[in-house]
Amino acid sequence: MKQSASCAQPATGRLSIIGSGPGSPAHLTDAARSAIADADILVGYGPYIDQLGDLAQTKEVLTSGMTREIDRCRLAIERARHGNRVALISGGDAGIYGMAGLVFELLAAEGDTRLAVEVIPGLSALQAAASRLGAPLMHDTAIISLSDLLTPWDTIRTRLAAAAAADFVIALYNPRSTRRTSQLEEARRLCLLHRPAATPVGIVRNACRPDEEVEVTTLGELLSCTVDMSTLVIIGNSSTFVDGAGRMVTPRGYENKREFAGTGQSTETAAPEPPSRTASPAALMVVGTASDVGKSAITAGLCRLLLRRGLRVAPFKSQNMALNAAVTPEGGEIGRAQASQAVACRIPPHTDMNPILLKPTTDTGSQVIVQGTAVGVMAVAEYDRYKPVAWEKVQESLERLQQRSDFLVMEGAGSIAEINLKDRDIANLAVARLAGNAPAILVADIERGGVFAQVVGSIELLEPWERDLIKGVVINRFRGDPAILEPGLKFIEQRCGIPVLGVVPWLRDLALPAEDSLALPPTDDGNRPADRLCVGVLRLPRISNFTDFEPLIREPDLRLCYLERPEQLAGLDLVILPGSKATMADLAWLRDRGFDRALNSFGGMILGVCGGYQMLGELLQDPDGVESLAATATGLGLLPVHTVLLPEKTTRLTTASPAAGAALAAPGWHQPVQGYEIHAGISRIIGAAEPFLRLDHEADGAVSADGRIAGSYLHGLFDDPPLREALLNRLRRAKGLPERNAAPPPPDPYDRLADHLASHLDIPRLLAICGLA
Repeated sequence: MKQSASCAQPATGRLSIIGSGPGSPAHLTDAARSAIADADILVGYGPYIDQLGDLAQTKEVLTSGMTREIDRCRLAIERARHGNRVALISGGDAGIYGMAGLVFELLAAEGDTRLAVEVIPGLSALQAAASRLGAPLMHDTAIISLSDLLTPWDTIRTRLAAAAAADFVIALYNPRSTRRTSQLEEARRLCLLHRPAATPVGIVRNACRPDEEVEVTTLGELLSCTVDMSTLVIIGNSSTFVDGAGRMVTPRGYENKREFAGTGQSTETAAPEPPSRTASPAALMVVGTASDVGKSAITAGLCRLLLRRGLRVAPFKSQNMALNAAVTPEGGEIGRAQASQAVACRIPPHTDMNPILLKPTTDTGSQVIVQGTAVGVMAVAEYDRYKPVAWEKVQESLERLQQRSDFLVMEGAGSIAEINLKDRDIANLAVARLAGNAPAILVADIERGGVFAQVVGSIELLEPWERDLIKGVVINRFRGDPAILEPGLKFIEQRCGIPVLGVVPWLRDLALPAEDSLALPPTDDGNRPADRLCVGVLRLPRISNFTDFEPLIREPDLRLCYLERPEQLAGLDLVILPGSKATMADLAWLRDRGFDRALNSFGGMILGVCGGYQMLGELLQDPDGVESLAATATGLGLLPVHTVLLPEKTTRLTTASPAAGAALAAPGWHQPVQGYEIHAGISRIIGAAEPFLRLDHEADGAVSADGRIAGSYLHGLFDDPPLREALLNRLRRAKGLPERNAAPPPPDPYDRLADHLASHLDIPRLLAICGLA
């Protein structure tokens, strides 16, 4: 930059700010050597001056300790103003975490534009460390210091999250000191939200010095390595690899040129070959503008569509928040939707299909199920700290499923546009990127209204790399003439540059299990038809596995409703207390609403399932604080049963046969029934009642002497037609209705769903997106 005459420099004093390189005189530039030789005075941090060796001989040397940077700069400026030729020595490069910026800040604060100042570059610590590791900086890189002495930690954390999400190579200066030990752990956690644990990491201590140490590790193993203030850490991006000689390499993209393969052709004359399908099993992700927009059903339908094309298909949802759970053959617990999708794929459900299941216990906490096993109850902040561990489990499960499958149909969670959560997302497009940048289709529910705002708003809130993954839009649950949507569909395509793959009409009576309580019908309207059985289910705040009662809806002479007020019990033939994820809290809710008094005066049949069975008893004990700080709670007293909640959870598929109480509650039922258990506790009869079932030679449940009150831990009671028929016929006889055979099970809904999607989606285009054209 040309300077004006008013900024003419004095002829005598001069300040040279010199980058001395990584520490060895061998790495000084010629310009730096010349400036040092010409200087009268050397100013700097003692160890940096010592590293100059003989070059510092015959010079006046002024040093100060660590954290005295401002003093050193002021001293160098003053000596230069007094006519001296001063060399201010800065380690590495003076303009990268060096003294150059500070000198100019001080001069600007004083309004001094006359002092002659020259910045002489040096070899930075970043360049030195990279040279020792191989070629890790061949692509875009973010350089971040973890020292919070000058920059607030919240700002550093925001920068780390952004760099990790944007797939930069990340170089960490000042990664750890004796006082600062947690910052590197936090940096690793943020990176693990966006990168596999196997991501290469280079660690270089004292680069280009005699005591140099070099180590190549992974993001997962980073914290087991020796790291201090003399260390520089380089974290690779999604393409960084370690070659056969142990060197870190971050490709720049030359492999996309034909010259890379030695053909001598340019990219203009020949396109690169697509990657081999066998090298990376294919995947598609179904994401949504919100919860309950139909992602689970669309995923299940696509699973069956692709299965019918001869592929080995598996579903995958990395993290699911739901109180409707299923038990896998090995005894693990996963979301009900993923078990349903496994049926669509005609394979057994497996915990790898839903490695993280969150079952809310309060408004701010959930039980965390990891690869089928409960690991504890965590509040939101606690689970955020746990997420790096959860993310590693997601990666493990995804890799195993990929090895066993030709194609994965993955489901996202909630909305893709939750901007407050995206820096720690382990459920949506971060998973698509983990699966090899799998394409995604965005599902929106027109039934909710504002569908065009849903779609455009969701896409507008995405980062550029996220938008690049969205390859199509599906409008779901439409009723009417699709032609009226044409202007809006064209607007989406023009505004977002993403094709609309189709408009899917509402499909009635599909009989797919619902995932969460958003799908529950409205509460009871008070209608009690005399020619039907009227069954009510208490709509507990933490109701779980309400899919138990879906078979009742298929009975043509039965009306099922959900109850929130005690007066709604009037006129019912059967009241069901369902399962609960928080039995003690939901029991307190019943009492607050007055259901305890209403149930004790109710004259019809009462059935409790799982947590509802526990509530029907006389006493609940929680000595280990599994659910509550209260050690005991009084039950509803409708069955002579005592329950103890235990930390260990029972999750298993089981076969139940009728015990003595079955003849009272469901007379005429004799054959075994298949079901499953998910409960934390044991219950025992302490008075006049008979066990309802026998589970693997173990008594289960209880039935009162008159058969009117019954309870059991077995989920799936109503799925068995003979048991359902016997229990409902007992109620029909009491009401004076004719007995009926149980409604037959519904036909396989997945072929119907697949046919429905095939009729309304652009399947050729969808297959092309999936790489299956």
